[in-house]
Amino acid sequence: MRTLSWMGLLEVRGERLAITPHGRAVHFEAECAVLSARLVEVSVFADDLQRRTPSLGAELHALRQLADGAWSVTEAVAYVERRGH
Repeated sequence: MRTLSWMGLLEVRGERLAITPHGRAVHFEAECAVLSARLVEVSVFADDLQRRTPSLGAELHALRQLADGAWSVTEAVAYVERRGH
């Protein structure tokens, strides 16, 4: 706790601990990094699946676009539906 307090992430208020605005920012930055790494893994997995199953090309392309943040779910579904017909 001393280190976290020294770093400005926590502060002691009497007998209670409180996270500082800086502490919240650090927490959310770390959470964002974990989620970003997960989305990269999803995209890499889609690439691998597409190599193994070329017939799923449209679906996996839409999944990569969604994971990259380029498309919304609605856009990804519409793309797959257009390609399927």
